[in-house]
Amino acid sequence: MEKSKHQAIREYELDTWTRCSSSYNETWATLTNETLPLLISKTNVNSDYSVLDIGCGAGNSTKKISETGANVIGIDFSEKMINEAKSAHSGIIFKQSDAENIPLKDNSIDVVIANFIVHHLPEPNKVFKEINRVLKPEGKFAFAVWGAKQEQSSLGAFFQAFGNHHELSELPHGPLFGVTDFDTYNTFVSNASLKNFKLEKLDTKWNMQSLDPLINGCWDWGNLNLFPENKQNHIKIDVIKNCESFKTENGYSFPHSAMIGYAEK
Repeated sequence: MEKSKHQAIREYELDTWTRCSSSYNETWATLTNETLPLLISKTNVNSDYSVLDIGCGAGNSTKKISETGANVIGIDFSEKMINEAKSAHSGIIFKQSDAENIPLKDNSIDVVIANFIVHHLPEPNKVFKEINRVLKPEGKFAFAVWGAKQEQSSLGAFFQAFGNHHELSELPHGPLFGVTDFDTYNTFVSNASLKNFKLEKLDTKWNMQSLDPLINGCWDWGNLNLFPENKQNHIKIDVIKNCESFKTENGYSFPHSAMIGYAEK
């Protein structure tokens, strides 16, 4: 029986982020954490709040939310990610769970944060409705997704180098990858009976002392370690060459953009 598109996306995402689990906090988290302070401040997270961190990965974002004093729970669909999170951050509750079936009671959470997760979802409608279910009345939801694809400079440097030596195959991904328009997200919000939706663009930088976070992150994400060593070396040489224009006195600085969404119950 042929897989559904949603199932193909789900399996691809699970396989990819399970593979990236051991290196995530040293690679992609150093970029995605740039949006987290804004998500926290816009939802007024404080020590009186209960917070759900959807797609918590290896727990770095959940730990930062917990530093506000809030009672936070992190969920992720990858068992290996959750194990990494539990190992690195004792004293925080982490649960393996699909965002389409959140293991919490109705009306039990003050704030839901989804940092760079929504664009990975095969069925956003289901997840937004689950978020509405677990939020308390007047609870708040904030999320971050990638901005326009052409504005992700570090990824552009990698994809150009990769394309020089290997065909850029079409990988399954969620329907919101690279989507930046208000109407698309507002539809998901409205269908879930959430309200007062706002969407804004945030320009960010991915700063690093060396190219290790970018190269190691892309190698894990793309599973490039399966390639012949000679091909890997050629791709890496081209990545380094493409990054020359982003050099600074302290390493590298890559312009990026994100879309930040807010809604309430």
